[in-house]
Amino acid sequence: MKKHPVCIIFILLLAVLAGCGKRQATVPSSQNVLRYALTAEPTTFDPALVRDGPTIDLLFQVFEGLVQWDEHNRLVPNLAERWEISPDGRTYTFFLKRGVKFHNGREVTAQDFKYSIERACDPALASPVSPTYLNDIVGALDKLNRRANEVKGVQIVDKYTLRMTIDHPKAYFLAKLTYPTAYVVCKEAIEQNGDEVGGRRLRINERCAIGTGPFQIQQFLPGSQVVLSANKAYHGGVPRLDGIERPIVLDASTRHAMYERGDLDMVDVQKGDLLRDQQDPVLSKQLRTFDRAAVFYLGLNQNVFPPFRDRRVRQALAYATDKEAIVKVALMGVPQKANGIIPPGVLGHDPNFKGIPYNPDKARQLLAQAGYPGGKGFPTLTLTFREKTPDLRRAAEMIKEQYRKELGINVELREMEWGAFLDALDRKELPFVHLRWAADYLDAQNFLSVMLRTGAPENVVGYSNPRFDALCDQADREQNEQKRIQLYRQAERIAVQEDVPWITLYFQRDVELIKPYVKGIRDSLMGHLPHVTTYIER
Repeated sequence: MKKHPVCIIFILLLAVLAGCGKRQATVPSSQNVLRYALTAEPTTFDPALVRDGPTIDLLFQVFEGLVQWDEHNRLVPNLAERWEISPDGRTYTFFLKRGVKFHNGREVTAQDFKYSIERACDPALASPVSPTYLNDIVGALDKLNRRANEVKGVQIVDKYTLRMTIDHPKAYFLAKLTYPTAYVVCKEAIEQNGDEVGGRRLRINERCAIGTGPFQIQQFLPGSQVVLSANKAYHGGVPRLDGIERPIVLDASTRHAMYERGDLDMVDVQKGDLLRDQQDPVLSKQLRTFDRAAVFYLGLNQNVFPPFRDRRVRQALAYATDKEAIVKVALMGVPQKANGIIPPGVLGHDPNFKGIPYNPDKARQLLAQAGYPGGKGFPTLTLTFREKTPDLRRAAEMIKEQYRKELGINVELREMEWGAFLDALDRKELPFVHLRWAADYLDAQNFLSVMLRTGAPENVVGYSNPRFDALCDQADREQNEQKRIQLYRQAERIAVQEDVPWITLYFQRDVELIKPYVKGIRDSLMGHLPHVTTYIER
């Protein structure tokens, strides 16, 4: 961990605050500050670039969009006080909440949303997520692909009215606007203090991360911590906390020890610690469980590992995967076994779908048919997963042993630093990954079309099936909810039972320790909501 003399920290802090033109941030009182760790170094401070859960959890305290999720998993207004949808389902007119201000004190207008979306689609910024989350807006792909200078489908009606036109009616479009790519950002802060891209100040760093959210960035020390202070002018009411401290602590055991000695107010619980916590007379009363709209899976990359091009090999691994044992033994029975891709609570989830059952005899038969009887001639397979995540390692070790025992396949385990892991996924170079996909919005489209359609940016395993694509395309445009659900379920069965680009393992259920003096936390299937109502009562 890099250390800084106190005087240097103070000078840097003054420079950050002055350089962004923010009002002077109030230094948080240690009695009313929520402390919980970042489990990875922030990958970016730019909502147009962010793609990982830990960083999104940080940034949505700072930035906001037109709509948001509530604690009942409903889509509700945020910076838009209301909206209207045209009869053909293609045009959305948003009426902005008046008096909303950026952290620097300037009022937000419709022009700021047009700027923010067009900036996210600027090819110079090279956002890895804009082609996925803004692609429905007319003209977004044209700007991303250098065919236009603006996003034609975003129009300013007046100071407080914004109009968006999408290419086809899509029932999930509003929900996509909860993803950070659609958050509003402050143009002048970026142009004065942003990082240069192509000769322009275009990329947001911690010095110009000015949003409209309940908290603002007060301090960032790489490898050490991020400190947020309350936005006293927040349009949703003054946050009850004075601030939030996010120490960057990669090691799960260290985070747990910090919680036990009182240095953290909340902490994730890895399953290796759960039994001890359940037996502890104090900690057992502080355990909380939260269901999440997320699935953990094994991704089989057909482009870089030749044996995976044979469907029988992929099916063999699926039949040889004892998910119930992984959940029960490695994960203490906490999560739910995933027979399919779409998690509970997400539109399209089928509780009756059984997927591929554990059947080692069938697995061996398929592997032999593919030319690898007893695993003979099968090359060593490397399974990559995020470093310093004991739950992932415990599951990976069981998978390795299952494939050795049932199929005679040798699996090597490889932990990778989170940022490097994301970069390698972008390059689509990893043959076999143990990974999570968490919902960006509660719709099957976010799991099937976004992750597995041919050519989709997030399709890192090279999966392609025209039948699957056609079903997803039809479901994406279908306005009747029940018809949409049936189409997505048909597509899910093709992927899970026939083609197996993924082997789904379990649906996420978080276990956390939360101090009894932490009150007012709001939660949803998407995770803890911004800490507007959270407070400390000692």
